[in-house]
Amino acid sequence: MTKRVLSVLCGIVAFSSAFAQNKNLIGVAPFKSAGGTEHVSAIEDAVYDATLRLRGFSLMEKNKLEQIKTGVGQANPDAGALAQAKSLGAQYIITGNVLKANVETKPSNLPLGITNTNVSDLLFDLAVVDVTSGEEIASNRFTGAGRGKTAFEDALKGLEPEIDKFVRDNLKSAVSIAQIEEKSSSGDAIRVLLVAGSLAGVKEHDEFRVYEITDLTVDGKKMHRKKTLGKIAVAKVEDENFSVCIVKEGGADIAKKVESGAKVKCEIITE
Repeated sequence: MTKRVLSVLCGIVAFSSAFAQNKNLIGVAPFKSAGGTEHVSAIEDAVYDATLRLRGFSLMEKNKLEQIKTGVGQANPDAGALAQAKSLGAQYIITGNVLKANVETKPSNLPLGITNTNVSDLLFDLAVVDVTSGEEIASNRFTGAGRGKTAFEDALKGLEPEIDKFVRDNLKSAVSIAQIEEKSSSGDAIRVLLVAGSLAGVKEHDEFRVYEITDLTVDGKKMHRKKTLGKIAVAKVEDENFSVCIVKEGGADIAKKVESGAKVKCEIITE
């Protein structure tokens, strides 16, 4: 029994150390621009702020990503840029291409006559790049418009909810289950130990989707399939690296897959 307990403890310590040393890092690379750069930095800042609100990730400093500007997220990604991102420990990079970000003065009809007003149009693309593979895993185009004294600011502010959603939906931190803490008489998992704690911003009552990752080859391309097993909720944050969770759904499948050594991961679903 003593050997078994020591074995489990050693495994947990090793798992915890690996997790602490490999915190999920993301970066926002300097955006490309088809025209002037007057408003590009403001768009970059909006995306940067959206990533700051993500839990489970650390954000890289902006000045470390200049080389990535033209090297990642392309059909043939530059090896040097990818090497730089990897050397910095990045897991994901967000790239951007600003196609339009202007403010023009145009005539506007008012009850008292024609006057001039500021009009702003925004058009830009964002993409999430997996640094390990160099592949673009998600992309989206954003369009916005504003009028008046703060036309550009209003146009960008109107896009912030969309930017937040794009970042939140496509950047999810995957964490592991260290072990089954408690099972029912029928063998279903009741409580599990999650490898995520205060360091990852985990809080009590946070909910996670539990899924199994399997590899498939489709049309000659290796792909990951995520099959949902169930759902867990944090009952207690134990320390920086671990939390005890109650199994809310899928106890039988979770126990079976974890104990068989399947590749089981969890991602937060609480916003």
